[in-house]
Order: sequence, then structure tokens, then C-alpha cells
Amino acid sequence: VNCTLFDQMSATEAAEFFDFCTHDLGVEGITVSPGYAYERAPDQEHFLSRKKTKQLFRDVFKHEGAKKWRFSQSTLFLDFLAGNQSYKCTPWGNPTRNIFGWQKPCYLLNEGYADTFQELMDSVEWDKYGTGNYEKCADCMVHCGYEPTAVTDTVSHPIKALKVFLKGVNTEGEMAPEIDLDNQRPAEFVFEGLVKTLSQKMAEKAEGEKAA
Repeated sequence: VNCTLFDQMSATEAAEFFDFCTHDLGVEGITVSPGYAYERAPDQEHFLSRKKTKQLFRDVFKHEGAKKWRFSQSTLFLDFLAGNQSYKCTPWGNPTRNIFGWQKPCYLLNEGYADTFQELMDSVEWDKYGTGNYEKCADCMVHCGYEPTAVTDTVSHPIKALKVFLKGVNTEGEMAPEIDLDNQRPAEFVFEGLVKTLSQKMAEKAEGEKAA
């Protein structure tokens, strides 16, 4: 089950859903992420801020059945969602593509396309993206960028990951320091222009095929 939590969902509702998935449906794994306010979303009012995300997941993991839930994500990523890890985004860690090509820098921002994976890796200025680097990324805590970071941390610090796995996600005490947003670059709204460019290319391709 792949699910996204938004601002209007309570911790109790989320916990009941995870119980249902685990016990009633018997799913093998749950993938969960907080809703991200991507540019082309028609509803911009119900996305979670990082502060709200952390508190929501702390409240969710306080549920007595939390340790029985079966997630298809790393323990440290779940711990990150609850505000216990200071992670930076690894946007190249989970690359995606659609019919137009590889999405730059990730499927959420989708600010352009590359024809090949190598072109994606070479053409994107990765340091310009991620929380603290780009205004659009300010509230993002989505798995596509932060799960790779959590996995890297798990491999580097297996004992830390094991402790979280055995004890469960911490739901009390101070949260890990937040990333400074003072030096982030302003958002660039490029989706409409991108759609126009792609539409023109598709039309030109169709005309070329007709002529042939």
C-alpha cells in the first residue's frame, strides 16, 4: 500500500488505517510519505509543513499497535519523519522517468527531462536542490529524496538503525535540529512552460510522422 498523509488527517485516523492495512488486509508493506506541495497540485491548502509532519508522525507512532505495522521503508526514514534525524535530500537516490524521459531533479519538482540516465546525472546541478537550497523544497520530507539518505545512514550506522528498530520510533523529547532556510534560492515556476514545450515537440513529431 502506498499512501500519502495530508494536513486534514489526524494521527488517530492514520493509525487506524495502518492497523487496517496490517491486520485486516494483511499487506506485506506500507509506503508512507507526507504530502508535498508540488507546483502543479490544484489544492495547495492541505499540504504539511515540516513542523506539522514531525508532530503528526510522533502522534501516529504513539499508537499502541505501531510496532506491528509492516512498512516497506527503512526504520531511520520513519524516525526522520518523526523529527529524530537531521537528513538532507539525496535527489539522485531514487530517479524516476515517464514517457517524456528522466525527470529533473525528481518526480515532484519535475522541472525538465533528460533522455538518458547519464544525462540526468550530468546535467542537473544537484546542489541547487533540497531543503535549505531551494524554496520549493522547504517543507519536503518525501521518501524519494530522504529514503536514500536514511538507507545510507543505516549502512553507515547499523547499530543506530537496530536500536530504533528494536525500541521503536522515538515520540518524546527534543527533535533533531532543523535545516536553515536563510540561504535557499527562490522558487522557479516552470511547469506551464515545460508543458507548452513538450506539447509543441509532440505536435512536431506527429506532423513529421504524417509526412513520412
